[in-house]
Amino acid sequence: MKKLILVLSLLFSPNLLAEEAISILWNNLAPGPKDLPAETNVNLELDGKKVIIPGFIVPLDGQNSGYTKNFLLTPQQGACFHKPPSAPNQLIHVAFDVPIAIPDLEQPMYIAGTISIKSAQAGFAKTGYHLKGIEAIAYPVQVSSSAAAHNH
Repeated sequence: MKKLILVLSLLFSPNLLAEEAISILWNNLAPGPKDLPAETNVNLELDGKKVIIPGFIVPLDGQNSGYTKNFLLTPQQGACFHKPPSAPNQLIHVAFDVPIAIPDLEQPMYIAGTISIKSAQAGFAKTGYHLKGIEAIAYPVQVSSSAAAHNH
């Protein structure tokens, strides 16, 4: 009887029925040759998929409150209004329903959500992708070995 209950609980677990997120990196967003225009060098196979990708956040909602729900996700730190933006296929416009905490704009975060191919003007840059945010996960910060040695 215990085995039957275990099997049934596993079969009807919401986590098992949910679509697993595909872990991607920035090079997955531009699969074609480098000489293709960035606007057309997008990964059609990702459209509508649940993904997770690490990146840096550039808030678009104008609040410096440590929270944002509308932002650009970029592959490099330091993307800002006075630097030329990355190519559209290397920028993701992310929108969450509720604001998420951003502890440090200089640290990357993993962003999970449903990605779609959508060219749009978002803030100061043109984006090639849109991501409907589901979850933001802090990027693991490594402790240097010398610091760890002093904390024993």
